[in-house]
Amino acid sequence: MALFINGEQVKKLEIKEEAERMRPHYQNVFRDQSPDEQEKQLKEWARENVIERIILKQEARKDKRPITQEKFEDAFKKLLDDNGGKEKFYKDFNVTPAKEKKIKADLELQLRVERLLEDVYQDLKTPSTNEVKKYYAKNKDKYKIPEQVRAAHIVKYVNEQESSVKAYNDIIKIQKELEAGNTFEELADKTSDCPGNGGDLGYFPRGEMVQEFEDIVFSLGIGEVSDIIRSGFGYHIAKVYDKRPAKLIEFEHVKNDIIKKLTEEKREKRIGEYIDVLKEKAKIIEK
Repeated sequence: MALFINGEQVKKLEIKEEAERMRPHYQNVFRDQSPDEQEKQLKEWARENVIERIILKQEARKDKRPITQEKFEDAFKKLLDDNGGKEKFYKDFNVTPAKEKKIKADLELQLRVERLLEDVYQDLKTPSTNEVKKYYAKNKDKYKIPEQVRAAHIVKYVNEQESSVKAYNDIIKIQKELEAGNTFEELADKTSDCPGNGGDLGYFPRGEMVQEFEDIVFSLGIGEVSDIIRSGFGYHIAKVYDKRPAKLIEFEHVKNDIIKKLTEEKREKRIGEYIDVLKEKAKIIEK
């Protein structure tokens, strides 16, 4: 069966290509669905996306206002630049005179669609200060800087070249040198399998280092040196230099980001409502 939108036939290939474009993201988000459920939902969403895109193009064509030459040339230059320049673009896409004409026609139509959407939401008001503060208050977890620790480490790796026994014996010797009064930083540069900068790893939150290492360094006090830590990489000794508690980013520092987010949400809502009206009026049939 063929799909028609206001008399315009939709190529099955267009829906198939849309499904393939969506597939990587869709499969990642909906992992809990069975393969059959995923495929069915993916095809339905691809079909809806194509329908909406065609309806918007049809509506954009009704606007007789021309796209200015300057705007078109800027958009075409950006298309070429984004694809490595004119020579590379024409070579990679095997652009013939006929194909160039179609590319330019498609680009002009894209600019018309963009103008249509801008017209749809042009009268939207900027989120009020009250709206922005309300969003900030409800979503403070999004604007927290997590607890961080600044630590250094000495490590002896366990791998194909270094056995676990040898790495453990080496880290024991290093631990004894620390107990004898040698500085951590000197030993880190002289004996660690990851030398340099005294083994300093800088500041990091939870989730950036291996679990076994993090569990220890976040439990140590400032200036403390750990016992030997075993991880999937090998054996470590850690030293903590500083800790930063979790803190909330002040409203003024994120206000503009929230305004952008709320503005985009309003635009998407307005566009969604506009497309729904167009779909209700459209003749969408399969035959």
